[in-house]
Amino acid sequence: MNMSSTNSVNGSPNIGQGGGEAITEIYEWIDGIQFSRPKKNVLARDFSDAVLMAELLKRYYPRYVDVHNYIGGSSIAKKIDNWATLNRKVLGKIDMKLSKEVINQLANSQQGAIEKLLIDLRSKILKDCNAERDSLYFNYEENGRGETVRSLLNPEEVANKTVPRHVFTKLKLELQEKNDAINSLNNKISHLESLMKLKDQRISDLTVHITSPLDSTVNGKSHLTHSAIPKTRNSKM
Repeated sequence: MNMSSTNSVNGSPNIGQGGGEAITEIYEWIDGIQFSRPKKNVLARDFSDAVLMAELLKRYYPRYVDVHNYIGGSSIAKKIDNWATLNRKVLGKIDMKLSKEVINQLANSQQGAIEKLLIDLRSKILKDCNAERDSLYFNYEENGRGETVRSLLNPEEVANKTVPRHVFTKLKLELQEKNDAINSLNNKISHLESLMKLKDQRISDLTVHITSPLDSTVNGKSHLTHSAIPKTRNSKM
C-alpha cells in the first residue's frame, strides 16, 4: 500500500502533524486484518463502498454490525447508501457519527478521508478498550476479585493493544475450551492405549493357552514311541 502522508491536498482532510507516522500505523493495522476481499494499493478505493469498514467494525463492535446489510457496489449512490446505513446503525452508536460531507468524501475516494476516519476509529477502539478494562477491574475489585481480572487482562499480556476487553475475553474462553478439549482427547488416547496393552496381553495369554496343549500332545506322542521300543525288544528275547 501507499505509505505516503495524505495531509490536506486539494481539499482533502487535514490529518495534522505526525500524520505520516499515524498513517504508517494505520496501514500496518489494516494489513494485519483478514477481510472478505483482497486489499488493493489504494486504501481510499478499498473502503469507498463501506463494506470493509463494516467488516472492520464487526471485529470490535460486533453487536452493532450486521455485515449482510452492506453489499459492494461501484456506483457513488450505492456507496453513499452503504455509508449512510453504517453511519446510522453503527458509527452513530459509538459516538463517531459522520457528516454528509465526510460521507461524500469517503464514497468518492477523496484523498485522506479514509485515513482520517481510520485514525479516529483506532483511537476510539483504544479508548474503549482501556475504559472497559478499567470498568472491569473496578467491578471485580468491589467483589474482591481484582487480581483474577488483572491476571486475565493484564495489558502487558495482551500483544495487540487494540483488542477490546470483550473480544479478548471471548478468545481467552475459546482457548480454554480448546485446551480442555485437547486434554480430554489426550485422556481418551491414554485410555485407548491402556486398552490396547490389555488386549495385547490377553492375546499373548491366549496364544500361550492354545500352544500349551499342542506341546503336551507332541510330548505325549514322543513318550509313547519311546516306551514302545523296549517292549518290542523284550518280546524278541
